[in-house]
Amino acid sequence: MSRGSQVTSRHQDTALPKISPDEALKKYFRANNHRDIVVSLDQIKNDPNYKELIKRNDCLDILVQLLRSTDRRIVGTSLSLLADGCLTDDMRKKARDSNIDDYAVIILKDPRNATLHCRACRLISNLSRCSWHAEKLCNCGVVTGLKIILKSKTDTWTHSMAIRAVRNIWINYKSIRDLMTKLEMIKDIAELFVLAVKNSNADRRYNVLLDACLKAMCTFLQTLDPRCGNQMHVNKNMLGYKCLMYCCSTSNRMAAKCFYSLCQIAECRLSLGVFGAVEMIIEMINTADTNSNVLCKEILFSMCLFCRESVNRERIRQSDGLQIILLFLSKPEHEECHLNLLEALSQFIYDETGINILTKHGILQILVGKLTNIITKNSDKNSTSRKRPSDNSIEDYYKKPSKYCNSRYSMDYHDDWSPRSATSASSSSSPSTPPLPLYCDLNAYLDDLKDDVYSPVYSDKDCDNNEAEETASPKSNKSLTTVEADSDSSSSNSEAPSEKNPCEYYTLLLLSKLSLSVTPIDNLAESTTITSLMNYIKHTKKQNPLKDVAMKILRRIVENVTYFTPLLKQGLAFDMQILPEIEECAPYLCKVAETGGAIGQLSSILLRGKEEHKLLAAISIPLLIKTQCTLKRLLKKYGGLQLIFCLLKNFVHEFHYRAVWSICQLAKNLEIHSDDYTSPETTTENNKLCELSFTNTNRRKSCKFSSVEFELDDGSIIKARRRMLCKCSPVFSVMLEGDFSESKKRRIRLKNVTYGGLKTLILAASGAASSTYTFENRNIESLLDAVLLADYFLMPDLVDTLTEKCINKLNYKNYCRAWCWARNKSCHEFKSYCLKSFLTAKMSWSETIQAFRDFYFNDAFDEFLYDIRKIIMDVLCQC
Repeated sequence: MSRGSQVTSRHQDTALPKISPDEALKKYFRANNHRDIVVSLDQIKNDPNYKELIKRNDCLDILVQLLRSTDRRIVGTSLSLLADGCLTDDMRKKARDSNIDDYAVIILKDPRNATLHCRACRLISNLSRCSWHAEKLCNCGVVTGLKIILKSKTDTWTHSMAIRAVRNIWINYKSIRDLMTKLEMIKDIAELFVLAVKNSNADRRYNVLLDACLKAMCTFLQTLDPRCGNQMHVNKNMLGYKCLMYCCSTSNRMAAKCFYSLCQIAECRLSLGVFGAVEMIIEMINTADTNSNVLCKEILFSMCLFCRESVNRERIRQSDGLQIILLFLSKPEHEECHLNLLEALSQFIYDETGINILTKHGILQILVGKLTNIITKNSDKNSTSRKRPSDNSIEDYYKKPSKYCNSRYSMDYHDDWSPRSATSASSSSSPSTPPLPLYCDLNAYLDDLKDDVYSPVYSDKDCDNNEAEETASPKSNKSLTTVEADSDSSSSNSEAPSEKNPCEYYTLLLLSKLSLSVTPIDNLAESTTITSLMNYIKHTKKQNPLKDVAMKILRRIVENVTYFTPLLKQGLAFDMQILPEIEECAPYLCKVAETGGAIGQLSSILLRGKEEHKLLAAISIPLLIKTQCTLKRLLKKYGGLQLIFCLLKNFVHEFHYRAVWSICQLAKNLEIHSDDYTSPETTTENNKLCELSFTNTNRRKSCKFSSVEFELDDGSIIKARRRMLCKCSPVFSVMLEGDFSESKKRRIRLKNVTYGGLKTLILAASGAASSTYTFENRNIESLLDAVLLADYFLMPDLVDTLTEKCINKLNYKNYCRAWCWARNKSCHEFKSYCLKSFLTAKMSWSETIQAFRDFYFNDAFDEFLYDIRKIIMDVLCQC
């Protein structure tokens, strides 16, 4: 070792360690000692706490000043240290007072500093994470410098750092985006992406460049600017798209995200479809499912986006894409994707071929299962307290119009492409699906579903110009709905946003399309489908407009004569009677039942059907058929009435209660009326007593007793005022004031008189008949006995009054007791009146069953059934 080197080594060992690296840098910077500056920079870089050293103002200012040095080693190390320091926000804030942005751009633009360009790009990239520095760098001309770097033939690391810088500037300084687009910097990055894809297998260094390009391309596509997508073509052969599709096929997650963002641009979807993107996606999905690989959701969502154009829908249909969508809809583990899948299927509502494929492969079962899940979830929500509006409300699925709406390629735009328009495409091309309406306007849409004039290229809302970072993920796709957000229409909806469910909307939309099918669809009228619809209608709030949609679907099924038999066999006629929510569908089913085809089916079932179907058809006929001649033929000629009465006798049969309701409905259809019951006529014996009372008027004597006591058969005693009884009844007048022995007695014995009947009669005679409250607690037997007594004692006014009270008091609780009373008293007219009143009274299901149950457990039930049969048959024979 020479003497000079020993001195230098001794100097380093003794001098430098005495002070901190940043102090040493400050010292040697003032002395302009380049050699020791290099040593100090290296010591700072190797220090574990170098970032804390850089944060010191003196050290930061010195590092920025060193960027002007002519020593490339000093500049390179300073760039490296500053880039590391500017990873933190507080460091970037401290650097605002310096000229770091100007110096970084100068280094970037200097072609002599090619070896420093990578570190300069890294510094610019980290500074650009702050919007203030991003703007300052752009004002200094960094964009042109980065453009030169992207076009230069430099190493992959420099290109990667330059792309990262462009991406951060794009994110944090939006005003520069138009300039970058005009300079075709996106195309430059896409060309580097193609280069990286070609060389990634041979040289691993290109993998870093590949990742940088994909991240940048994802960022550019977040704006949904068609210009960004067009620049990624690279050339006429769409080499950029082909390379991106190739990366997707290698299960590159970032490529899948980029591809998904690209597919959100309508023009790009058309170009991708031409180059086989649809077939590639379907093959990827099939391969992932076969090999049990994890499929990127973005690929599945991308296929859903391709359903927006008629040409791409045809490719999906021909490549068995519809079957794949149904397969994923049937898997609960992919439930988070089901909304997008359902919306994708909704684009096929005017594609009869597509609908036939969907029907053939079980879309109905999937939709019914979805509807059942919706009912369960809605029930759970109703049972819990109201929560804040969900992030998945329908408003979140509306998109704002994009400022780049300059094309007529897809459902994403609302230009006039009607077949009647002069600007439309050739009328020979098959029309595609028209725009779907707003959720709150679905009813109006369904009413005109068959007659719409629609565009041959599907159009819906424009692309969302949301530029948030999170929009790169599938969940950030705020809407794939097929309508443009209309603030007026949205505000008119009375339902709270939290109660809206897009999945519910698309499920009912597809079910509605199936219900409009001219060709009968298997299982559409089966029990599972009808039960789900009825449960949905039953448990959905009235404010929800989709409830009316479900009603219309059910109505269409009901009024289709093809589905009459399956609906009949599952007892829908009775469900419509006892569920208020679907009562309005009953007239449509009755209308179908009156047609020749339905009557023929009913006749065939009664004659040759299974026993269960015979019974169900018989008890359903009175609910469906109103024409009396048809009722006579089905019930009398084909034995329907006999089946009803067999069920009425069998208390344990599952159709017993339905038969009870059926026989009452039959009486109403036959217009059996419970005629006004007339009061009993006065007997001949009483008439003679009445005449006697008038002939003996002059012989009336006053009695020493002001009251009279009546002793009944059971030994009970009832007191009453003599004068009041004599005034109301000529019979009592003769008895108590005439020449009979009773007039001299205080206690008189009455035979065959009940306590309740006489007590009620006396109350009525005393003037209590005008008070409704007085008779509320009197049972029906007492009132009826009082009527007979009033007739016996020649009280015609009280007979009418008490008869009216009896009629008004008849209800489901005492029909049986009143009928039994009339039977025991041989009051045949009133007995018939009770039965007719029971059959035709307006009662609920439970009230009707309770009234019939009282008759069933009565000893005279057979006579009860005989009387009903006689009443029914008398009318039927007159038809």
